[in-house]
Amino acid sequence: MAWGISNFENDSAQEWVEELVEKGKAAAVAKEIDTFLKNFKPSETDMMTCCCFLAAAEIIAAVKDDPADDIPEDLEDWIKENKLKNDEAMVKKAIDGLNKITRGSELKEMYEGSHLYDDWMDVQKDLLTRLKRG
Repeated sequence: MAWGISNFENDSAQEWVEELVEKGKAAAVAKEIDTFLKNFKPSETDMMTCCCFLAAAEIIAAVKDDPADDIPEDLEDWIKENKLKNDEAMVKKAIDGLNKITRGSELKEMYEGSHLYDDWMDVQKDLLTRLKRG
């Protein structure tokens, strides 16, 4: 089982990215974000769902030419091959979901109970900065 502070360092995100790269369409990213926002409930949305959302939000940042330092190379290639375009509405949705996760979620609670919390929050603040940038 993989688990770390990066938005790509967990099994759920890795599996979601792997499936996306193998057979996913560009619309799968928007679907992940929209479904998350529609169904999010702080006390009910599980960690795995949050992790997949954060991977999708990282894709939105990468499309804005501001990828995470540890974005998987095959995912970068997939983004280029699928010619994803910067979409401000999707950026706003990614920011909204990220704020929901960091304000109150099962994933946040899991990190709060560990020595990794501050580092994990720094990763999320960095993602927020990259999403908001120019």
